[in-house]
Amino acid sequence: MDEVQTDVLQRLRDLDLDALVAGLQAHYAGVTPVFLLDLATDYGVFLVAALGLYILMSAGQVSLGHAGMLGIAAYAAAVLAVKLGLPFWLSLPLSGVVGLAAGAAYFGLLGLRLGGFYLAIGTFAVGEMLITIWLNSDYLGGAIGFIGIPLVSRWPVVLPVALFTLFLVWRLEQSRFGLAFRAVRDNQRVAGAMGVDVRRTKLLAWLVGGFVTGLAGCLHAHRVTVLSPQEFGFYFSLTLLLAVLIGGLRTFWGTCLGAAIVYFVPWLTTTDEPRDRLMLYGIVIVLLMIFRPQGLIPQTAVARRRRADAAPPGPAAGSGREQAATETVATNPAAADRPTPSSN
Repeated sequence: MDEVQTDVLQRLRDLDLDALVAGLQAHYAGVTPVFLLDLATDYGVFLVAALGLYILMSAGQVSLGHAGMLGIAAYAAAVLAVKLGLPFWLSLPLSGVVGLAAGAAYFGLLGLRLGGFYLAIGTFAVGEMLITIWLNSDYLGGAIGFIGIPLVSRWPVVLPVALFTLFLVWRLEQSRFGLAFRAVRDNQRVAGAMGVDVRRTKLLAWLVGGFVTGLAGCLHAHRVTVLSPQEFGFYFSLTLLLAVLIGGLRTFWGTCLGAAIVYFVPWLTTTDEPRDRLMLYGIVIVLLMIFRPQGLIPQTAVARRRRADAAPPGPAAGSGREQAATETVATNPAAADRPTPSSN
């Protein structure tokens, strides 16, 4: 730790402002519309993967090895395209089915038995185990990587898949399943006492999250064209987790914003080294813990929007005394049998 601090301080002392300005000018001078379109396409792939993790975390299922599930779908898409010769639009839903099966396996092995911190450590262990398997599998390319994957994930392909994923997550969040997810995340015992099937709700979260992650894995494989086991390690899982946490867990729009920050800020600041990126992410997390502990999109804004959507049209209902009586009956049904004072 002391060596790292000394290295950082030495780099700050040796910082040349003129060279920094010149480097930034050279960095932004080569920006073209085609480059920005490619950057937005990469963000779309990353966003789909982050939304898959958001579905899990909306039900309280924390995963520190989500990149492992993404790697399962990515290798499945590579096998379907290279080994079996299937077209992309056929391998895309099949990869989603593979991700769904992986989500069911994660639930059976981990989600059914573990929770909280132990579930996070379990998913991390499974992710590291998968990396070891891929490194020693000659059929999947081993340490050299899986090569020969066609480049298909361009913006005309990524855009409709990302829009479909956003629509799916939006409909899920607005449905009774989304309410069940939030209830299980906040308090499993209370959710079970209120009639929510906790086990089935967790299973549904793993299945839907796995399916969305499977779509992201297929897009990722056909975007990078070469799969290396090391890229699905803890660093990738950490960036996905940060994308969900930075925006907030109360709505999927927070994940969209968090994914943009995680993906674009390192490029805007020309931070290419993984160590520097982790330091930058650490600074962002500390600032969020101080100023926005609930994420960039807090719960109050989400609750206000939902109340506005649920409010019936027409004039306001009654006076303040009648509204207080209505709230009392809503919280205590026995109060409905007691007479309420009439207004003069």
